[in-house]
Amino acid sequence: MQGEKRASKKTFEDPEMMIDVGNEYMNMKKYQRAIEIFETIIKEEKGLTHLAKAYNGCGIAYAVQGKYEKAIENFEEALNLSRYLIDFGARTYHNLGHVYELMGDKEKAKENFDKEKEIELDLYHYWVTMSDQLE
Repeated sequence: MQGEKRASKKTFEDPEMMIDVGNEYMNMKKYQRAIEIFETIIKEEKGLTHLAKAYNGCGIAYAVQGKYEKAIENFEEALNLSRYLIDFGARTYHNLGHVYELMGDKEKAKENFDKEKEIELDLYHYWVTMSDQLE
């Protein structure tokens, strides 16, 4: 038991690795476990880039579960830190737009998709990984 605690604590010394673990849990459709990982990062991490990624990942996990209000809260937190994201929040705007679309709010969905496209146009070297974007 003591070894498990030590291993668990050591795991969180690398928040980027834990974000990858959270994304893997989402790929395995273990959304609640992914949320636990992301929320631990949010609670313990001081690095703003990692916080932004964790909020976005947490938002995706909540959205897939149909918990749209929680998803929106997390995406908005990620957007508050958008300057620390490699794509300046484009994927997060996409995710937020997708949630509003699922909720039937076409106007807010379009507004967020438009913000995504605006950022993408500004970033001609824009690239994404599909692990952190709702489809």
